[in-house]
This record gives sequence, structure tokens and C-alpha cells, in this order.
Amino acid sequence: MNSFCARMFGLTLFVFLVLAIAFQPAIAQQDQATHIFHRLIPAGDTCSSCHKVVYDQWKASPHAANGVECTVCHGETTSKDFAGRPALSTCDNCHTDQVPQLKSDPFMKGKTCVSCHQAHTFVEHKKAAPAVK
Repeated sequence: MNSFCARMFGLTLFVFLVLAIAFQPAIAQQDQATHIFHRLIPAGDTCSSCHKVVYDQWKASPHAANGVECTVCHGETTSKDFAGRPALSTCDNCHTDQVPQLKSDPFMKGKTCVSCHQAHTFVEHKKAAPAVK
């Protein structure tokens, strides 16, 4: 009986690890967007009607200061391609220097913009000055 339980535990653990490895890339923002079906926004409403907290966070961000509206990253809510989590290629449309750097840096492998910059609450930062030798 103990041998059977040990084998079942081992098999269960193995299946769990395989599934964890298989789904890991889906957790991070990849080159493909996560598409969701969004309901139509009633006339007179905006994204902020349902997403007030996120909208307020966005309003304080550099994206808002530069006029980057919700639809620039997410797409139109009426579109079949509405992206709940925009693809990394969406960032590349404006951040043409940063995205290729992100993709080519071995340290950043598996990471995306939102690994360090929260999607709606990020703040700009400047790169550190090079170390003086």
C-alpha cells in the first residue's frame, strides 16, 4: 500500500511539474496578445465607467501625459482582436529602441515590459550613468 501511495504521489508531482513548465510562458507577456471578448461600451460611457481605479492610475502615467489612450494598446472594444493583455509587439510600435533591447538581452529572457513596469502605474526612470572606471 505504501509503495502504491508513493508511486501515485510521484506521478502526481511529475504531472504538476510538466503542467507548470508548459504553462509558464503563458503567464508572461509574449509576442502574442491575450485576446478576450469585451462587451460593448454603452453610449456615453468610457473605459473609466467600469475600470475606474485602472483609469485613474493610467491618468497619472506618462502614457496619459502623451495622449496614449486605452485603445492604442488594447484595441477597440468592438474588435475581435481586443487585447486584455497587449502583445509585446504593441509596445514596439512606440518603443522601437527598448523592445529590441529587451528581446536581445540574455538577462531579460522570458521577461517583458510589464515584468518591471506595471501596465498602468509605471513611472518613467532614467538609466543609471555608466560606472566610472
